[in-house]
Amino acid sequence: MRKRHTKYGDREKIYGLLFASPGIIFFGMFYIWPMGQAIYMSFCRWNIISIPQWTGWENFAKLLSSEEFSNSLRASLYYSFGTAIPIWFVALGLAVLFNRTFTGRKIYLVLFYLPVVIPLIVWSILWKIMYHPTYGLLTIITDPLGFTNISWLTSKQLAMPSMIILSIWKGTPYYAVIYLAGLASVPKEYIEAARVDGASNIQAFLHIVLPLLKPIIAFIVVISLINAFQVFDIFYAMTAGGPGSATRVMPYFIYQSAFYNLEMGYACAASIIFFLLMFVLSFVTLQILKPARK
Repeated sequence: MRKRHTKYGDREKIYGLLFASPGIIFFGMFYIWPMGQAIYMSFCRWNIISIPQWTGWENFAKLLSSEEFSNSLRASLYYSFGTAIPIWFVALGLAVLFNRTFTGRKIYLVLFYLPVVIPLIVWSILWKIMYHPTYGLLTIITDPLGFTNISWLTSKQLAMPSMIILSIWKGTPYYAVIYLAGLASVPKEYIEAARVDGASNIQAFLHIVLPLLKPIIAFIVVISLINAFQVFDIFYAMTAGGPGSATRVMPYFIYQSAFYNLEMGYACAASIIFFLLMFVLSFVTLQILKPARK
């Protein structure tokens, strides 16, 4: 009987591996293998055309002493936190608003979620037209206030805030829907019990709803930061990293190093540092937001 059970268990494992093998092969070919190649190339000098030459830590030393790299790192931090932090609060507020029952709620939710469905590159082109200093849509607001010919995308002071505004507008509905799903899972009995005990709506929200939303908040904080760090298309389509290096974030710096300057090894080294930065940031964030053990 035991032998039969063992044979059945072994057969089940084999079938499981067979069914999972396409996913394992795909993951290995398109994730593990390219990552291994990138790590190897980060220690080489390679311009795509010639044979890679092993140079050891030369690329990393060059990066750590590069002012362009440090500027790109600062630009990524500025954009990522400038985008993610407002989204955390605005999305939560909108989720609380949509969590209530009112006439036309479903229609408003569909319209509210539309910016997420349309690709970011499309919004980049539309917002580039809106940001035009002469005939852009924003001139309807700025011109009557006396602010004319505002250089939204060509000013070092305004270019990055302009990118952040677009990203907040595009990303907020997505995270608000995640918050909304979390709010829907909060047992109403807890809130009703708190009200019976004399708690106000704000007190019930702060002491009951928010603690129960902590896993959702942790997920949104980490994912929003990772997504913000990885954004490339709006900078490519709207500013090309300019003016100067004001909007040259890390993904654009890596792209420019690899395909403009043909320094693939240098770009791979930058991508490795970028990956480690996101890993450490995600790990620290999860540790801070980790639920306390009872």
